Amino acid sequence: MGYRTDMERIKKVRKRLGLSLNDVAEGSGLTPQAVARAERAGIDPRASTIGRIAKAMGVPTCEFFEESGHEQKRKRRKA
Repeated sequence: MGYRTDMERIKKVRKRLGLSLNDVAEGSGLTPQAVARAERAGIDPRASTIGRIAKAMGVPTCEFFEESGHEQKRKRRKA
């Protein structure tokens, strides 16, 4: 599709909400290490992992996605 996960957003959202890795891990049923891996750029977590993290943070999963460059260019051309 036209969206990709921005793993760095996961960490930004977590920090913005004042949550620790342990807080998110406990709420998601993941280990703190798994949450940290999901936050690292270059690692593409499974959709189920992203969903669990989003639920633990109380945010929609779309918080962690951005439009791909291709989709952004296409929208600009239409405007």
